[in-house]
Amino acid sequence: MFKPGNSFADYLFIAITFLPLLPAALLLFQKSFGKDTLHLLLIICLVDFIRDLPVHLQMLSEDNQSVINNVCYPIELTLLALLFRPILVKPLRDGLTIILVAFLSSLFTWLTIKGWENNGLYLQILQNAMVIGMILLSLPPLVRSKGLDIFRSPLFWIAGGTLFQLLIILMLKWINPCCGSNAEDKIFLSIAALIRYSLYTLAVLPDRGTIQTE
Repeated sequence: MFKPGNSFADYLFIAITFLPLLPAALLLFQKSFGKDTLHLLLIICLVDFIRDLPVHLQMLSEDNQSVINNVCYPIELTLLALLFRPILVKPLRDGLTIILVAFLSSLFTWLTIKGWENNGLYLQILQNAMVIGMILLSLPPLVRSKGLDIFRSPLFWIAGGTLFQLLIILMLKWINPCCGSNAEDKIFLSIAALIRYSLYTLAVLPDRGTIQTE
């Protein structure tokens, strides 16, 4: 269980833990809740909250937290794929589906053999890299489809927030594979999460509009 200390980074990290609930709460009180894009965003925010809360409050052992991570990261990857897949051109959509199914099948097989408590650091890096690649492929068709109305698209803000945080995480893990273990890393991760969920909040504001996908 988390014990209060004198570290500003610890308090900041704890506060950031509850940020995913802000866009989720806004969505629940909006008439636009039923729209597919925002419905998926709500689930993503709740999955992120469930995954990160035990980490920041130090509620679970390392093995138990690894089990939660190994469940939540694939769920988040799948939800983000469902979010951005419709705006890709058909060959890329089909390719993404094949890659995602193959990756998830291999991942679940590996975890079943090795154990769900296995700390898959490189698996998390690979999943983050897949999300970054998917978003980068999605941005050009998104911009073309919306034109000058791009800033009214929830997907634009979701893409920007997700991309920013994951790039920061990958950069920190490249510098230090055990990122998050010191105060400096916690501050960078907290700032990245703050920006991500602030942009998610922008995405759910009523005047931002929606994107039409096929």
